[in-house]
Amino acid sequence: MKKRHLRGSSTAGRGSGKRTRHAGNRGGVGKAGGGKRGQQKLASFRANTHTYNYSSAKKVPLNLNNVSRVIDSLKKNGRIKMDNERYEIKLAELGYSKVCGKFKGEKFKLAVYGKASAKAKDDILANGGEIYE
Repeated sequence: MKKRHLRGSSTAGRGSGKRTRHAGNRGGVGKAGGGKRGQQKLASFRANTHTYNYSSAKKVPLNLNNVSRVIDSLKKNGRIKMDNERYEIKLAELGYSKVCGKFKGEKFKLAVYGKASAKAKDDILANGGEIYE
């Protein structure tokens, strides 16, 4: 039986619980074991503290295939404007990061304020819309 199926049991498949349950059997907790002997290991901990830069902003694309459904709901809520037979979509205000995909079915003239993928740009411009990045 694999060990991962025994997590939560007192022995985790190792027989005696004395050999498996405590931090000393793992080598310690957290940054334990990094000290003495020149602090080589601990120095590598410090060097990698800021290597990952994850953005807190979620990337939510607006797919042109689904734009008819989105436009209907935004019209009802009054969160979208109509200007010169075009719908003005301000992506940042609506919580979207970019426009992607291609129109399928009903097509709209859109004025998009924000980023767009290459296919989406081609489709929007071919339909008489504009993109303001």
